[in-house]
Amino acid sequence: MGPEILLETQEVSISFGGLAANRGISMQVPARTLRTVIGPNGAGKTTLFNLISGIYKPSSGRILFKGQDITGLPPHLIARRGIGRSFQLTNLFPELTVLENVRLAAQARGRHSWHFWRRAEGLAEYREAAEAALETVGMQDRTRVLARELAHGEKRKLEIAMLLAMDPELLLLDEPTAGMSREEVPGIIAVIERIRAQGKRTILMVEHKMDIVLEISDAITVLAEGTVIAEGSPQEIVADERVQAAYLGASHGYALAGSWQAAGEEGTDGAAGA
Repeated sequence: MGPEILLETQEVSISFGGLAANRGISMQVPARTLRTVIGPNGAGKTTLFNLISGIYKPSSGRILFKGQDITGLPPHLIARRGIGRSFQLTNLFPELTVLENVRLAAQARGRHSWHFWRRAEGLAEYREAAEAALETVGMQDRTRVLARELAHGEKRKLEIAMLLAMDPELLLLDEPTAGMSREEVPGIIAVIERIRAQGKRTILMVEHKMDIVLEISDAITVLAEGTVIAEGSPQEIVADERVQAAYLGASHGYALAGSWQAAGEEGTDGAAGA
């Protein structure tokens, strides 16, 4: 018996103005694994995340989550099914504290999601969920700090904590290290590895930094020009000639040598990557 497949895309395609952004993408993501989607800028990575999270509706194909068809469902219903997504740009409440941001995220998933003015004492379960999420990301000592006062790396951690508080089975992490200094990156990687070690969640990630991708991924899916050109373990992807050609032939690609250090890394970290 094979592994439990949590997420599956079946021949998913979408076009914008006659231009195919994703073309026939089929992918299976087993439960409790970490899959990274990579590809040159413009390969269709963020578009794929937009399809899975309900921001876009595919022109054709199906998206299955836990065996159920979620194709074309709006984002709020997909989130309630158990899919949480981060974005390249942080999406926080700057004038609220760290704890308040995460508690509101927990409340949004719960039965009091619209009772924002309910007395705080009646929301103990959401506070507990928030505190647990903040401990996972290593921010339990920053609960009273306003979100706007956080460093960029801390804001990324806070965003992940907000996702965890909503208790998703699948985390979609869209370039979690985007815009970070080199000193901040290890902290985010430690958070991702801590989530993996808990053994409860599946992670699908888009990431440009290839040394990170090769270190933490169970499997890698490679996109180029809107279609899947390779899938496999990190070792298989490094050795794949099609992948090497796709990166070396792209104007903003990578030099695939050694640990695949990204060429022009500073210029691509904040790119849209669509």
